[in-house]
Amino acid sequence: MSDEKPERIPAFPMDDKRSAAYHVAMGTLDAAASVVPGGSYGVQQIVRQFIGEPLERRREAWFAAVGDSLREMQDRFDGFDPANLADDEEFLSAVAEASRIAMTTHRAEKLDALRNAVLNAAAGIHLDEVLQKTFLGYVDRFSTLHFQVLKLLANPAANPKAAARAEGMMTGSLGQIIHAALPETTGNPVLLGRVLGELEREGLTNGASMNTMMTATGVTEKRTSEFGDTFLSFISNPASKVA
Repeated sequence: MSDEKPERIPAFPMDDKRSAAYHVAMGTLDAAASVVPGGSYGVQQIVRQFIGEPLERRREAWFAAVGDSLREMQDRFDGFDPANLADDEEFLSAVAEASRIAMTTHRAEKLDALRNAVLNAAAGIHLDEVLQKTFLGYVDRFSTLHFQVLKLLANPAANPKAAARAEGMMTGSLGQIIHAALPETTGNPVLLGRVLGELEREGLTNGASMNTMMTATGVTEKRTSEFGDTFLSFISNPASKVA
């Protein structure tokens, strides 16, 4: 068996041709604009310059980030060859779905979660189709606050602010711990309650009630379910799972 590493993949070309969907959309809009007397130039310019091109830059940035991460995996993991991904239907399906969602958001945490889902698929970590679609649906539907709260509940004691708050109480609530770790939630208990309720209904947490009083030890106990831990692993970089 050869020790020669696979050829390193090149960076994503930022000056590539526009996507087929982009040209179809522009063709349709051009045709529609042509029936508006005197309006064709203005409509085309607005759509192309202020909608089409920014969206294309978003698409390019997404694929560039995925490509850079795959190159990092190639450097880090022996035997990982990106060329093999072209024949991996599970990977291609994950990329297609994650890319669709990536085009709908500018939130860095959601884009990181989507990229990590793609990298896990590239690393050969394949989930059942129903589970994968469910998890990608969470990334699509959940806010960044959902992710932050869920990660916190996986190990509250590991968060310095949460741990410090727990040390100063004899009894307290989970809400107090979350407010300490995520100060932006302090002024909006209704919003936090909604996030906790949705995580609980989806089975991602166990008993994560915001106002239930408990001991200082109790408020820092793990609150994510096995299902929630699987989701967090799905949106975590595979490199972080290697000792």
